[in-house]
Amino acid sequence: ILFFEPPSLIPQRKVLFCYISPTSGHQRAAEAVMNVLRHRHPPVPCEGVNSVSYANPVFGKFVSRLYLQVLKHAPQVWDVLYDNPIVEKATRDIRDLIHIFNTGRIADLLRQHRPRCIVCTQAIPVGLLSALKARGKIRTPLVGILTDFGVHKYWISPEVDLYLTPSEEIRRRVIRLGVPESRVRVTGIPVDPHFGARGDKGEERRALGLSPTRPTVLVMGGNYGLGPVEDAVHALRHLPLGLQFIVVGGTNRRLVRSLNARFGDDRHVRVLGHTRTIHRLMDASDVLISKPGGLTTSEALAKGLPMIIIEPIPGQEERNAQFLLRHGAAVRADTLDELVRSVGGLFNHRGRLEQLRENGRA
Repeated sequence: ILFFEPPSLIPQRKVLFCYISPTSGHQRAAEAVMNVLRHRHPPVPCEGVNSVSYANPVFGKFVSRLYLQVLKHAPQVWDVLYDNPIVEKATRDIRDLIHIFNTGRIADLLRQHRPRCIVCTQAIPVGLLSALKARGKIRTPLVGILTDFGVHKYWISPEVDLYLTPSEEIRRRVIRLGVPESRVRVTGIPVDPHFGARGDKGEERRALGLSPTRPTVLVMGGNYGLGPVEDAVHALRHLPLGLQFIVVGGTNRRLVRSLNARFGDDRHVRVLGHTRTIHRLMDASDVLISKPGGLTTSEALAKGLPMIIIEPIPGQEERNAQFLLRHGAAVRADTLDELVRSVGGLFNHRGRLEQLRENGRA
């Protein structure tokens, strides 16, 4: 599916993976596939590139900061912009101009590496590379890996040779948007193989300095530490269940400092910043409380970890939430009171926890 030509013909040419926002789920998906390809026999050389920052560092930083500020302070704006056909049509000429403006360095990168295949895990590099293909600048096979349980029109281009989708319903949606059936496959969202294994709960809890027997809740706010992470922990500490908590603040240093100041003296709360050991934290936990990012969701499903959804970002995360709820693989809490009731209900009715695990595995 991936290479389009026998590897023996061009043994040293790389597969180039393009994403935006380092430390994001898009990057984790790319790394998951790269790690497997590198360990095949024979190994496949791969390289990952933050394509927008490479093409235009100033523009890349501006887009990243603007996106984060919109999510923090005006998520309803993102809700209006996301997959809006009126906005998509109105901005088409502007986006084409931006693509042309930013493709020069990307073309240089491709000439340098001469990749045998290009894989994108985010819609923006798909747009950049599709613009190059449409202008006849490159002929390299282009693959798009969707990393959310939804798809918007910014992903779709006739220049993309193959789409890898999370589910059968997303495959049908991509086809309805005009992509030929032969160019769409259902693979699921790729996660690192670590998430397919099971660790020992007791050992992982002891490694974190926690009790090996207390029920354990993992609370996260995604890469940027968004959502009511601190308030959620504070509210749940008062439940008479003997809970202990693993709290991940991501790259949000202000949140991590606040969490440490508030819970640093509590031996039943372990605070972490950005970490590459989420698979071990999931092994240590009985329940995950988090925004439903595509990668976080898929990692939890692979681990069989029941999930309670809080404050999904409008757009892609709202679609992820709807997908999980539709399949009975998560619970949603829109207020702190609902969160407290949901956690209490799950730990007081263990059969419900097991049902969520089973639905997630399916």
